[in-house]
Amino acid sequence: MKLLCVDSELVYREIISLCAEKAGVLVKTVDNFDDAAAAFVEFAPDIVTLDVIIKGGNGLDLVKKLKSLAGHRFVPIIFLASQTSDPVMDSCFKNGADDFIPKPFNEVLFNIRLKTHMRHVELIKEMYRKNKALTFYQTVIEREHEMAHHVLDHIQTRSEQNSESVAITRLSAASFNGDLALVKTRADGARLVFVGDFTGHGLPASIGALPVMQAFFDAVDDLDGINKLASKINRILLSVLPDYMFCAGYIMLITTFGKITYWGGGMPNAFIRRVSGQLDLLRSSHMPLGVLSAEEFESDLQETELLAGDTLIIISDGVLELKNASNEMLGSERTQSVIQESYSQVSLLNAQKTAEKRLAEYRGETEQLDDITLVALRNTCL
Repeated sequence: MKLLCVDSELVYREIISLCAEKAGVLVKTVDNFDDAAAAFVEFAPDIVTLDVIIKGGNGLDLVKKLKSLAGHRFVPIIFLASQTSDPVMDSCFKNGADDFIPKPFNEVLFNIRLKTHMRHVELIKEMYRKNKALTFYQTVIEREHEMAHHVLDHIQTRSEQNSESVAITRLSAASFNGDLALVKTRADGARLVFVGDFTGHGLPASIGALPVMQAFFDAVDDLDGINKLASKINRILLSVLPDYMFCAGYIMLITTFGKITYWGGGMPNAFIRRVSGQLDLLRSSHMPLGVLSAEEFESDLQETELLAGDTLIIISDGVLELKNASNEMLGSERTQSVIQESYSQVSLLNAQKTAEKRLAEYRGETEQLDDITLVALRNTCL
């Protein structure tokens, strides 16, 4: 700790030096304005004691100069003055003083005030150190998040883009999305679909997406069946995820003739909005992926059919649990109403935008608490 003493009187420079050095403080003394400014830059003190009246200038002007030279550094300045009237004290504080001790002063009082300011300086220094460390770690985390985003986004570009037969909406509750939506047409013309919802949201929920995406696109290339892919993903997640995490999901294969074969575990009901307006439910009857062992895992499948003009809609539970300003969840009935009305439109892309708008209007200004995924596939090929 260093102290700069600026005083025209030798006796006070000696008293202050003696008191400060007893407290383990390194002291430098000067007796005029110009030397004080130069010493402040060269010596870089942590605390300054300053008389209102000094040689070569005014103490009030000097305190402003020293505060300017300090910049962002916290340097308490203590005025020691024989003039103790209220106007003088008021001027000292208005010009930047942090404390005021009248002359002649009691050494005990000076020591108490000095130690108080020393503690303040140490606290501020510690705060600066911690802020610097936090800034560093924040930069590292942001760089790592940027890399993770790049990897996840790069892999997902292999999924089909939105069109009049496929529309995918993923709305994140945090920087990273814990939901996964992949659609890809295989070499035989059949379309493979995976919609998954990992436990929680944010980066931890996104970690499991990487091996799942790789398994999905390998299955597309190898023309693997649904039950084989479901068993493989379950095995992968069981080995990489902690016990408290899993992935609810639908895995579907839609042939060029509209036949749907699917596996569902832990997900909300999916829907088929028929051209007639009828709404059929697809039920997710299994446990989520990453919960059961390979021996216990159930890979049996269900089947249905997507006729010409019909639309398959898959949602994550973030849709059902979306809350409005009254803290009411959207729920099953309102969700079905949104789907029934939105996907009556001829254009699938317009229908998707309408559904997104309806969800946004319901939420209003309330915070989105979970990731939202909405995947729609329309049979336009028959």
